[in-house]
Parts: sequence; structure tokens; C-alpha cells
Amino acid sequence: MLITKMLPGKRWNALTIFRLTTSIVFALIAFIFSEVIGDFPPFNRTFLRVIITLFFAFLGYGIFPDIARFVTLNTISGINYFVSRVGMEVMNQMLRLPQNNPFTNATYPGHHAPVGGVSVTQPLILDTSAIIDGRILDIAKTHFLYGTILLPSFVLQELQQVADSADFLKRSRGRRGFEIIEELKKVKGMRIEIWDKEPAAKTVDDKLIKLAKNLHGKIITTDFNLNRVASLSNVVVLNINDLSNAVKTVAVPGEELIVKIVHLGKDARQGVGYLPDGTMIVVEDGADLVGKEIKTEVTRLIQVPAGRMIFVKRNV
Repeated sequence: MLITKMLPGKRWNALTIFRLTTSIVFALIAFIFSEVIGDFPPFNRTFLRVIITLFFAFLGYGIFPDIARFVTLNTISGINYFVSRVGMEVMNQMLRLPQNNPFTNATYPGHHAPVGGVSVTQPLILDTSAIIDGRILDIAKTHFLYGTILLPSFVLQELQQVADSADFLKRSRGRRGFEIIEELKKVKGMRIEIWDKEPAAKTVDDKLIKLAKNLHGKIITTDFNLNRVASLSNVVVLNINDLSNAVKTVAVPGEELIVKIVHLGKDARQGVGYLPDGTMIVVEDGADLVGKEIKTEVTRLIQVPAGRMIFVKRNV
């Protein structure tokens, strides 16, 4: 472009030479083939040949170069468009190819792991304790949880063992666990998928942790030991007990509470009551008031692994 602007004359001379060349070629072709033309009164043969030769010379000089330039530019433009579209389609197909980890059968962050023909991205992985606990269903119905819930086959096997237990209570909880799973399938916004690929590990807890690492998922549990080990392994754990404690009523020292004392405490002078959310309340000097509802004042709060305990005194 810069050379063209600097030397406009040379560009014009090159174009003129091309036009003159095509004009001469067209004129020669017309002159040669016009020999077959005879007289056409009132014009004689020589006059007609001259007219035809000049006409083709004009086509070669004034019209053909423009037509050739137009055809060339459009042909190049069409080829460029075709090549660019093919290149874009190839790139799109390459980006859609799964990039699986051959060592773990898992995927890298942001990619998908196949499960029964569908894709799983950062799933919520249920363990046996969370299923048996049952509160996961109520949490799911509130829509605080959404997405894909993964049920590993080894967790279902463990749940089946509980359901087949000789102990009546364990057997009831195991069967209730399968009912919970069926109810979870009906919750809108949740998708339940079974994971049949079992990680190479000895215990169920180790398999859960390894699976969560491979799929970049989160483990839902109520198991304190699994919670601790998974956290040490840099796996995110959603502990239902922690969630339950987090949403319990927060009382502050000096606040008045009405408590019904239901049984004696560890200390012979203590009475024990509960808030509607299950928070334990220890009433000082309340042992003689079992079965009665009294006014109390909060003195202190203690956080324990099982939850929060509130200590109160009788409000006289």
C-alpha cells in the first residue's frame, strides 16, 4: 500500500500495459476469426473485419480487465471466507473434545466427568451417614442445595449392609436411607446420579475423599472423623451438623428464656431443657423443677462438638 501511494505513476503504467496487452490479444483473435466473414451489403468484408477487430480491442482494453479484477477479488474473498469458516469449525470441535486424566479417570477443573451418559461438574457427594441422618432431604427441599448429587456405588453397598443388619434400629435406618434417596430424586433442581467407578482405596472414607479430589466435588456427611480427615486432605466438606448448629438460635448473656425442664442434668442441682431447634439448656438449681416451665436468664454459652449449650439461671 505504501509503495502504491509513493509511485502512483508506475501503478498506472502497469495497469495500462495489461490493458494494452489484452486489447492486442483480443484484436488479433477477432482479426483471425473474422476471415470467415463475407460481404454484408452495404458493408464490404474489409470494413466489417476492421469494425469487429476494433470492437474486440475495446473490450480487451476497457471492459475485460475490470471484469477479470472483479472475478479475481470475489474468488479470493470466497476462498478466504471458506478457509476461515473451516478453521473456526475445527477449533470448535477441538475445544469440545474431553480432556480426561488417564491416571484417575477424572477431569481437570472446569471440565466434565461422564456418568451414565451425562456430565458431572463439582458434584455433591453423599456418604452413608448423611443419607441415614435424613436431614439432607429437608435441606434439599429448601433449595439451599442444588445441582448434581453423586451416590457412589460403594456408599450404596454400605447402606445395603445397614439395611440388612440384624439390629432392628440399624435395619430401620438403612431402609429409611433408601426412602430418602427416592425422595431426593423428586426434589426440583436436584439431579441424583450413581457413580459406578470405585477409586482404588481400602476404606469407604478413603474412597470418598479420593473421589471428591478427582471430581473436585464436596462431601456431604455427618461423620465427625470423615469431616476431619477430609479437611486435612483439602477436600471441602458440608457437615450437616455444622449447618444445624449454624442456624440454631443465638442467645446472649442477660437474655430471658422460658424453659421447660424435662430431666435432671449431670450435676444433681441442674435441670435440663431444650429449645425448639434442639439446643440444650442447662438450668442451675433447676433439679427440683422437672416438668415445670420457668423464666430464666442466660448466663453463658458453650460451643461443643455436638452443638451449642446454653447455661441459664432461674429468674426470680
